[in-house]
Amino acid sequence: MCILQPSVTTNGRGLFFYFMLTQEPQWVAAYTAPRAEKAVTTRIANELRLETYLPLHHVLRKWSDRIKSVEVPLIPSYTFVKLREADLNRVREIVGVTGFVRFRNTGIAVIPEKEITDLRRLADSMQEIHLYNTNHLKKGAHVAVVAGEFAGMQGCIIKDCADGNFSVQIEKLNLSLVIDLEPDVLQVI
Repeated sequence: MCILQPSVTTNGRGLFFYFMLTQEPQWVAAYTAPRAEKAVTTRIANELRLETYLPLHHVLRKWSDRIKSVEVPLIPSYTFVKLREADLNRVREIVGVTGFVRFRNTGIAVIPEKEITDLRRLADSMQEIHLYNTNHLKKGAHVAVVAGEFAGMQGCIIKDCADGNFSVQIEKLNLSLVIDLEPDVLQVI
């Protein structure tokens, strides 16, 4: 079995790691067929016995006769899988998996454990969360949250600092999760 060594580069905002799958399990994002995230995550966990994570949140959906709170994926068409290089083909064979997140054809993007932990914290919170593609966001000051349930998280201010809009980026996916925090709990780093 070939074990690929880390390949690291910088783009001025931070380090990016490419196809570093080794014998130690690492987090990757798998693309799923539309509206198949829950089924794919369950299949991977049950059939392959791999650790998976599908961040979910509640949204209100309106039908003609009622309004109901439903649980939907926070990031549509993605599920996260902790795997080894040897598991790649087995995961690809799962019905509903359409591929893995790659970065500029250099290999599968590995998502650091800290980004998964931050994603879990955000998804488990009661805060309203909005998903934005960071390719379209104007990035601002890098900040750390110094108080409250998100203390210790780092991200950047988007929009006006007075608004308290705080973004936690999942850079491997070019996505940001945005929550509104009071400006007094943010400290510029």
